[in-house]
Amino acid sequence: MSETVHYRGTLTVVERSVNETLEEQCKRILGYPELESYHDSFQEQLLHENYHAYVIHDDVLYFVEKQDIDPDEDICRVEKNSNGTFDFEVKYYNGGCSFDEAIQEAFENNK
Repeated sequence: MSETVHYRGTLTVVERSVNETLEEQCKRILGYPELESYHDSFQEQLLHENYHAYVIHDDVLYFVEKQDIDPDEDICRVEKNSNGTFDFEVKYYNGGCSFDEAIQEAFENNK
């Protein structure tokens, strides 16, 4: 069932090993030796299996910490902190927008 959702939280960069690609990082986090047949990449598999726990933006993986907020109107904002994390707030109707799309909109609104 679709509904309006509202979250506030923090995005924290998930550090990569030296010379590790984003795809390799996602595979390592998943701990799977092989890609599931219904996914095109380990990035997709990580986001699918850990929905709302990770976000990828500009080839960087972020860990999501969030809380639900009572919904009233659409909000998509993100603010960079001095320690490299991002605080975010998104509120949207999830029948027409996904969490990832709302985060992307927040980054676009911040430009």
